[in-house]
Amino acid sequence: MNESRHFAIIVAAGKGLRMGAKAKKQYLYLDKIPILARTIMAFDTCDQLHEIILVIPKEDEKYCKTHIIDPYGFTKKIHLIAGGDQRQDSVLTGLKFIGDKSNQDCEAIVMIHDGVRPFVNQNMIKDSIRTASEYGACIPAVKITHTVKKVLGGSVIQKTIDRENLYMAQTPQTFKLDLILRAVEHAVKTSFSGTDDASLVENLGHKVMIIQGSELNIKITTPEDLVLGKYLLTLKLS
Repeated sequence: MNESRHFAIIVAAGKGLRMGAKAKKQYLYLDKIPILARTIMAFDTCDQLHEIILVIPKEDEKYCKTHIIDPYGFTKKIHLIAGGDQRQDSVLTGLKFIGDKSNQDCEAIVMIHDGVRPFVNQNMIKDSIRTASEYGACIPAVKITHTVKKVLGGSVIQKTIDRENLYMAQTPQTFKLDLILRAVEHAVKTSFSGTDDASLVENLGHKVMIIQGSELNIKITTPEDLVLGKYLLTLKLS
């Protein structure tokens, strides 16, 4: 029997409007290396992954090849594919690409990760693969420690929400390939739009496990995030 192949879909097809920069946020630099290149590096060094699917704006293919892929000598096979109008559309495009390549191998694992989360670590990646292989679906998450308020009318507090069982979801969100393909197909049929990939699997009725995330696994979407990212690099995180 041939070994199942595992894939990472890195979604970087957004416009990054909240950053307010001329360049798209995924192409901004953190200590002379683009954010997106740093994100790819984290997955390129994982020996359990075989191929990386990089979902980008259609017009950016040449730029990504010459500025993101070629300069850094990545070892994994990287496929550049055009994304859709919404994140869910981009993920579906990546999943269809993998499905065509893998013949829907039931043991294949796919990780779906935000292109602007460059501080994901190897332990989280490997723990995600291990947990998804056993349970079918998992996400990293961190427990909410702040007090959470529900607000009405833009500024009036309605109530304080019990945070005991509340978590903030992160990526990579990791699934058996056949499960996430079924979840996406079901979402399309039921016109369900999820706020993350795990919500599609939840909508299918399948349990999604949580693994330990990290407060350092930040998503860089604002100028303040970029400042924090530059600081995190000075800590020499493993």
